Parts: sequence; structure tokens; C-alpha cells
Amino acid sequence: MHTLLNPVDSLALVVVWAAMAAVLLLAAGIISYLRGRDPVTRRLGELSGGGEHTTSLLPWLRQVGMAFLERLSAPARPRKPWESSKLRRELMLAGFSSPVALNLFLGIKVCCAALLPLALLAVPLPQRLGGALSVFVYSMAAGVGFLLPSLVLETLGRRRRERISRELPEVLDLLVIAVEAGLGLDAAVQRVAREVTMTCPILASELKMVSLELKAGVPRERAFKNLADRCGVDDVSSLVAMLNQADRFGVSVGRSLRVHSDTVRTKWRQRMEERAAKVPLKLLFPVLFMIFPAVLVVMAGPAIIQVSETMFK
Repeated sequence: MHTLLNPVDSLALVVVWAAMAAVLLLAAGIISYLRGRDPVTRRLGELSGGGEHTTSLLPWLRQVGMAFLERLSAPARPRKPWESSKLRRELMLAGFSSPVALNLFLGIKVCCAALLPLALLAVPLPQRLGGALSVFVYSMAAGVGFLLPSLVLETLGRRRRERISRELPEVLDLLVIAVEAGLGLDAAVQRVAREVTMTCPILASELKMVSLELKAGVPRERAFKNLADRCGVDDVSSLVAMLNQADRFGVSVGRSLRVHSDTVRTKWRQRMEERAAKVPLKLLFPVLFMIFPAVLVVMAGPAIIQVSETMFK
């Protein structure tokens, strides 16, 4: 028979649900801050005159969430500069280049490390678990909660690099067309960034950053090197090296871009052929353990039934 929860368990459940609600609110504010609002939606809200009233609560939630997470990030903040630089690079490769992204990420890690053990309070542990084993389980939950944001960050970074690799051939083709049409490299980068905003949003934003750096007076070699560091893709790094060498030795940029574009297209085609060649091997185990038994039952089932009826008559 089910028994009523005692006051301690009821208080634990209330704390867990309140903590989960707080995390959801903080996550909504952080995502809104890091990703930013859609420019079209913002402009429509400004034109309709109702944007300020509909989003009056959002800036407050954002400020509260940021302040709370920055306070939580103090225990997990790296003590060595190279550790902080490494973490900032991982955040940049995942697409989070905001100056406060490091503190927010560390605050999320501490928050997850504290909330996952609290969530386990809602799950009654078996009575046979002793006190030491319970402490071990809660410690493991805290460790998993602390490492979970890092795993999510690594996944986001890998997906972003894959999207950049898919977008690069199209961007290179447009760069070749723009340069061969008579535009300079700086003007071609700006024009391509404007043209591929919808189809290649990641590389478009990176090229816009390169254009802004060039307008701010950053040397072209340094601006392209920053592009390679932000993307973290080998093809982009080789493109940057080729452009810097062409600029340094006076080689035709259009011809170099066309050769590099053909090389990237060939690499992409070979990569797709490799993935297609792996498909039969990946389908072997699903076919063997899921589809083949059903086909065997359909084909051999009637024969087995007839044989059994003949033998047991």
C-alpha cells in the first residue's frame, strides 16, 4: 500500500520542482541573450509598436539569470590563464563568442552539479543502500551534472564544424565568381557575406566579422587568421593560408580561389562517397537482427505449421 509522504520528503519535492523551474527560467534568459532575437521579429515589433510591452519581462529575466550565474561561476573559474583561454576557444568554436559566455557556461556547470543531486532526492533510493553508498551516488550525480554541459558544448562545436564544412563549397564558388567579376578581395568577402545570409548563416556571420575587422583597420592576414581560429575547420585554415600566400607573393587571387574551390569540392565528394560506402555495413546489423527474423517467420511459418500438424496427427 502507498503511504503518504512525510514532511521532509514533501519539502524535498518542493525544493526540486522550484529548482527545476528556476533552471528553466534561467535557460530561457541565457538562450535569448546568447542567440539574440530574430531581426525580422524585432523590426516587426518596433513597427507595430508592441515590442516593448510584449518583451518587458525578458530583459529582467536575462539580467537576473546572468547575475545569478556569474556568482555561481566563481568556484569553477579557472585559476590558470591557459585553462581559461582553452575554454574560451571551445565556446568560440561552438558559436558563443560573447564576452560573458565563459562566466555563464561555468555558472551553468555549477548549477547542474547542484541540481542533479537534488533531483535524485525525488527518487527514493533502495533501503539496502547504506549511508556511504548514498553519498557516493549523490557525488556521482554531481560529477555527471558538472560534466554534462561540457559534453553538450562539445556536441554543439562538432555540429557547427560540420555545418561549416557543408557551407564552404558554396561560399567558395561565390567568392570565385565575385573576384573574377572584378571585385577586390575585401569587397568580394563583404558581397558574399550579404548574399549567403539565408543559405549559409554560419559562414555569412563569420565573413561579416572579417569585413568588420578589415574596416576597423585590422591587417588582412590577421583578420583571415581570426576567421580560421573561429571556425576550427581544416579546409578553412587551408583557405586562409592560401589567401595569405597569394596576397604576400602577388599571385592571382581568382585563380588560386578556383583551384582551392575545386580541391574542396573533390574532398567533399570523396567524403560523401566514403559515407555512402559505409551504409551497407551499417545496415547489416539492423537487417540481420530486426528485418531478417520477421521475413524468416513469414516465409517459414506456414511450412512449420503444416509439418507440425502432420507430425502430431
